[in-house]
Amino acid sequence: MENLIPLYHFLARAYLRPPDDDLLELSQDVLSKDFSEDDLQDQFTWLFEFNVYPYASVFIDPSGMLNAPWSGFVSGVFRALGLEVGAGAGLAANDHVSAELEALAVLLEREAKARESQDNLAVARAQHGQRSLLYEQLLPWLPSFTNAIKRIDSGFYGELAALTEMVVLNHSGHLLAEGEVPAFSFPAAEDDISELPSIAKKKDGKARAVLQRLITPARSGMFLSREDITQLGRRLNLPLRFAERSFMLKHLLAAAADQDSLSKLFDDLGQLAATQQEVFLNWQREEPRLAPIWAIWQEKLEHSIAELNKLAEENKLPSKKPFE
Repeated sequence: MENLIPLYHFLARAYLRPPDDDLLELSQDVLSKDFSEDDLQDQFTWLFEFNVYPYASVFIDPSGMLNAPWSGFVSGVFRALGLEVGAGAGLAANDHVSAELEALAVLLEREAKARESQDNLAVARAQHGQRSLLYEQLLPWLPSFTNAIKRIDSGFYGELAALTEMVVLNHSGHLLAEGEVPAFSFPAAEDDISELPSIAKKKDGKARAVLQRLITPARSGMFLSREDITQLGRRLNLPLRFAERSFMLKHLLAAAADQDSLSKLFDDLGQLAATQQEVFLNWQREEPRLAPIWAIWQEKLEHSIAELNKLAEENKLPSKKPFE
């Protein structure tokens, strides 16, 4: 397991800030080709500041927001494990993927040191910390996060995402204790996040409810980046507005209704949800012992797919704009 330590350090650094020459030199040993620093500066900003936010709270917290209660929960876990990673890295919160990967490297280093001194209690504590971070903090949202990257980047960061998956799954599989059944549940919200809100029967009300649900992974099970929404619009030749994600989706729904394309847009969204569902299924097939971690994601995505298919069918006839 010690061979994972430099990989975790490399991954943590790669997600933290745009790559420099030193990082790119290291990447030559683990990625398929050489990449130029000049090509990746803007790509890092575009990807992680405008599209795929590398914070767990965006994927797991019912608010779908940065620095949400889930962020504080992760900070509490770090304190309980005696971890100070992320504190001096300029991160907005400790639930940044870089901090979680660095924390795993630190815990593996503790385990290696404890083995050298034959301190079995310290070894057990370090392994407990690794399980806690993997099964309760990182693995629940990692498939959604890395797939969101790979959907819109097939270069350096797409390969980085694939490497992250390989390292984390390898670590998790070796660490899982005999008979251990890890599981995950989303934190509860004040409102019911399992069903679409029961509001007015008008199509505009339904569209608003779908919008609120779709843009929040803890509600829908799916993640939509700005680029995902942009690509949806381009496929239907709809006008686009670059703004906050919920506004972009709202504008896209209104434009689709105006051009009698709402049914096709809901159908395309359903297909995107089905694609993301297949991602979780693949992770479950690859490591069936970890499958319970992603069961709740499957349930949410199944519900979203059914709802989107229903809306696609309901909107086959021309209708008024959903946000008049």
